[in-house]
This record gives sequence, C-alpha cells and structure tokens, in this order.
Amino acid sequence: MKLIDSNCVFGRWPYEDRDVSIEKLLSVLEDLSIDKALVVSLRGVFYDPEEGNAETLTTCRMHDKLEPVATLRPTKSFMGKEVELLSKKGFRMLRLFPDLQGWPMENVLLENLLGQCTEVGMPAAIPICKNSGHATIIGRLAPEGCRVLFSDVYYSTMGECAEVMKQRPEFMLEMGRTSTPYSVEAMCSEVGSARLVLGTKQPLEYGLGAIEMVRAADIAEQDKNAILGISLSRWLGV
Repeated sequence: MKLIDSNCVFGRWPYEDRDVSIEKLLSVLEDLSIDKALVVSLRGVFYDPEEGNAETLTTCRMHDKLEPVATLRPTKSFMGKEVELLSKKGFRMLRLFPDLQGWPMENVLLENLLGQCTEVGMPAAIPICKNSGHATIIGRLAPEGCRVLFSDVYYSTMGECAEVMKQRPEFMLEMGRTSTPYSVEAMCSEVGSARLVLGTKQPLEYGLGAIEMVRAADIAEQDKNAILGISLSRWLGV
C-alpha cells in the first residue's frame, strides 16, 4: 500500500527552537515508510513566497520522495498569472496560511486567487483549524470547479466541513488533526473515503498517530488504503 502525506513542511520555524529541517523531514518520512510527501518551504510562508517556492522546487528535484507545493500571500493585488506560472513550473498544489500570516478568510484577494486556481486546475489547500464558519466562507468564495483541500481540520469543525463538502463534490479533506476516536468512520460515512487524504504537518507534528488512527478505524480495508494514499494519488496524479 502506497502512503502519501499531503501536508509536510521544511525550513525554519520562527516561533520556537524546533527542528523542521529537510533532513529531519526526510528522516521522519523514512521512519514512517511514507512513499510520497507534498512539501512547502517555510521560507515562502514567513518571508518571501517567490524565494520559498524556488527553494521548494530545488529541494524536490533532489529527493524523489518529495512533491512540490507552492504558497502565495493574498495580501496584495494579483495580476492574474501567478498560479498559472506556478502550475507550469510543476507545482502540484497551492497551500495557503491565513492562520500564520494573519489575513482574513473573507477576502476578495483570496477569491481572486481561487479563481486563478480554478482556471488552471490547481488545487488549493486551506486550513480550517477551530474556526467555525471558515469552511462555509470557502464554499461560497470558491468558483464552481475549484478543487479545495480542507486542511488542519479539528474535530469541532468537522461537521461544517462535511456539510460544505456535500454541496461541493470537488472538495477534499485531510485526516490529521481530525483523527480523534470515530472521526475517520464518521467522515467516511458522510463524504466517502475517496474524498479523504492523509495530512500530518510533519515534521512540526509527528504523523504516526494520524496514520494509526486510520489503520485502526472500523472501515473496510479499501477505505483505509484510499485515505492513506489512493485518494490523493488519483486527485493529484502523484
């Protein structure tokens, strides 16, 4: 069974002394037998998206296990070509960080960015966390056909995400923080395993708990395989 992690980072964590180096990430992926990991440079999150995206591409070219994910900061006007250029460079997905960058979800620039993603067919991963209402906002902002991955979803916002996903069949959800007792079973029942993917946020967080929660869930083996790799492989072609 192929294990694919949709949510990994590398670089430097500015808030505290934590090892999130590329060496640490590769070590963790090896320990957990992860076959593929979608990664984004923290340089692009905290400092400069252009420099960070370049670092992500360079790093992924050096390691076959890694797939490049881009990031942008929708706090300035866009000319409408950024996502298209990123797609042409080979990025698999766009990951946004409103929680770390401090910009509001109800944002016309975010709507612009999601429109760009829709035009070129690039998925956008957006954190929901504990923020009630954010999934609903994204469901209304994203144009029809926009592929969105709900990320960093806590148990308290799972229900809202599920309801939005019922209205938006092109949306997916990461099972990571949501891997509390019976959450896997509940989400499989609500939206189906084909729309659930593994996302651990390694090496900031250790992914073994999320993986084992899926493996221990009271669901069919084919559903476990879907969540741990098949769904994301089909969605992104990795």
